[in-house]
Amino acid sequence: MTPILFDSRATDFSTNGLGRLADAIQCTVTEERNGIYEMTMLYPIDGKHYKDIGTSSIIVVKASPRAGLQAFRVYKITRPINGRVGISCRHISYQLNYIPVRPFSAASLANALAGFKT
Repeated sequence: MTPILFDSRATDFSTNGLGRLADAIQCTVTEERNGIYEMTMLYPIDGKHYKDIGTSSIIVVKASPRAGLQAFRVYKITRPINGRVGISCRHISYQLNYIPVRPFSAASLANALAGFKT
């Protein structure tokens, strides 16, 4: 499947977003059980969407034949070498690592949900 590029604020991945990255040279997803879930991609600097790809952009791919579409957030773009850049992405679920919640206790589900807000 062709990777699809989305804006960093996108939440609906049912469209073609900013566009399909059909000119991607290579796209590899690495998933380890209880480990990393990342995607790397080689993209030409003369590619159609090169200027649209930035840190925090979202790229959606079909990670495996049995999995549905998976969203990955760009965290690193290398300097151009031989007319192409390396793009490193982490699965979108990794961004939950940056949303801390202080420990609290709750007697019910309603209280727990209210505790998340505070």
